Amino acid sequence: MPIHSRQGYFLQSCWRPCLAGLLVLALAVCADGAAISPISGGSVTQDAPARSKAAREPDELDRAHKLLDASRWEEAAALVRTYLQKHPDSSDAHSLLGLILYRSRQPRASMAEYVRASELGDLTAFDLRIFAMDCAAIPDFPEAEKWMLRSLAIDDRDAATWEALGHVRFAAQHYEQAIEALEHSLQLAPRSVSAESMIGLANERMARLDPAEDAYRTAIQWQAGRAEIDAVPLLGLGRVLMANNQPEEAIGWLQQAAKVPSPPAEVYEVLGLAYSKTARPAMAADELETAIRLQPQSARLHLMLARIYRSLGKAEMADAELKRYSTLNGNGVQ
Repeated sequence: MPIHSRQGYFLQSCWRPCLAGLLVLALAVCADGAAISPISGGSVTQDAPARSKAAREPDELDRAHKLLDASRWEEAAALVRTYLQKHPDSSDAHSLLGLILYRSRQPRASMAEYVRASELGDLTAFDLRIFAMDCAAIPDFPEAEKWMLRSLAIDDRDAATWEALGHVRFAAQHYEQAIEALEHSLQLAPRSVSAESMIGLANERMARLDPAEDAYRTAIQWQAGRAEIDAVPLLGLGRVLMANNQPEEAIGWLQQAAKVPSPPAEVYEVLGLAYSKTARPAMAADELETAIRLQPQSARLHLMLARIYRSLGKAEMADAELKRYSTLNGNGVQ
């Protein structure tokens, strides 16, 4: 059966209720670079393969690609939609619009464009990868893996797709299979910090702390000297050291993670816990306050801060945090 299916198989197979229910992507611990995209960070969000079409595209689509590259998604989408009014049967235009909508975090709308493109022509391996990532964003991990494998059936030398498959399997809690895909990605594109960090995360989820620590340290070594530093391996190493009852050593790595632009709230949470474990409650309070500013609806953080305030003799502030915790916890917020 052809991958794009003019007989409606593609649409029937993908355009169905989410199998994953209310699951959210485990990649939230990494940061939502494109959450994330549902699959965030590193090579999995690269759009370079799609640009190979530009040489044969009409000027309008070439301009839309340039707008997409500049993250001007609304303008890019408007330009492609105008083009489609004149050329409604352009598979390339529908695929490009699907990519734009994916990048602007509209997975269902993106999927609809790829379904239409598949009815008009063959989807590329890159198109299928992005469609798979749309499935993951809904989230529907079985569908995401299926279409990621279809993409690899066309091009099994694409490291980004192997890494994306690893992210999808991680999100579905298939950690061993995730590591296999990520290791395959590293064979094709060595020294990928995001892939090695995800191997650390997968091992951490399986409580294999020594391999997790090794992976995080390797990722940190690989990104040394780079202009852009990823907080994920720094945070991961900090978590592993905390789990191994080494809070003092964890603090240095967590402090580095906190210096990365826009670190996740978890960095400050774990750093606050590390300060608490090393008898520095005032510093712990400062970090937890920062974490709460970034994630004010986290009941857990308010409870942690209440305990720290209590240890500092700040009874009224502790009571206020406990009240906030009770409200959020009563609403089912963790």
